Amino acid sequence: MTAKSKWGVNMQKEVLSLRRKYNLSREDIASRLRISFRTVYRWERGESHPQSRLMLKEFEKLKQELEKG
Repeated sequence: MTAKSKWGVNMQKEVLSLRRKYNLSREDIASRLRISFRTVYRWERGESHPQSRLMLKEFEKLKQELEKG
């Protein structure tokens, strides 16, 4: 399964939900993932998606860290 087929619309919802739940900016997420804030913006708009499994793992790790507090 490719990242796009798995994450398409889900990635949009996941990123936006994470930002709202923890009151984060795109810049906050981008700096934690070491990517540009424009990349986060594109994920939210569904214009792109993570291109690698590594990035998906990093995003999942970030979600877990935030959940733990």
